[in-house]
Amino acid sequence: MLLVGERQVGKSVMCQELTRLLRENEIAVSGLLTQCTGPHALEVTEIHTSASYPLTLPFDDTAGVALTHFRMDIQAMARSAAALDGAFPTQVFILDELGPLELELKQGWSRALQLLQRKRYALALIVVRPELLVEAIWQLPASVYTVIRVTPQNRDTLPVTLCRLAHEWCTAPHERDAKEVEH
Repeated sequence: MLLVGERQVGKSVMCQELTRLLRENEIAVSGLLTQCTGPHALEVTEIHTSASYPLTLPFDDTAGVALTHFRMDIQAMARSAAALDGAFPTQVFILDELGPLELELKQGWSRALQLLQRKRYALALIVVRPELLVEAIWQLPASVYTVIRVTPQNRDTLPVTLCRLAHEWCTAPHERDAKEVEH
């Protein structure tokens, strides 16, 4: 599933709440979450280890990789990219987010594209900006995606809906496969 929404609409907060709900429902969840901690600052949390650390440098720093609103810390990006290997196998994989660094520059968390091909998860939820949606579909390994647009109107109810869906996918995969064959 691809979660798409404009900047600051609440995609990351929605993913954090979904992670909490999945854990409450004893569904294994892993991946990377980001949180904006300032106008030019991001923090990353490795869901499966609970480790959190800054992902960006001060915007006026000369090190790192400059993107439109952030200056990415190369060491933090490498640490979080390496953490992706430990995210699998899992029931639900969440990646917040695949952006220009991965899809256009082939840096950052682009390794996730290869790991997703191995299909060592029941459900993957990938956050993508609207302007990168076509590029994400082109590069990600599946041939069919469900695209969910996160809006101010649905962002508060989406975590519960997605948790129910994940529960169905993760607890009864044999029943789901049988239903797909019947159709």
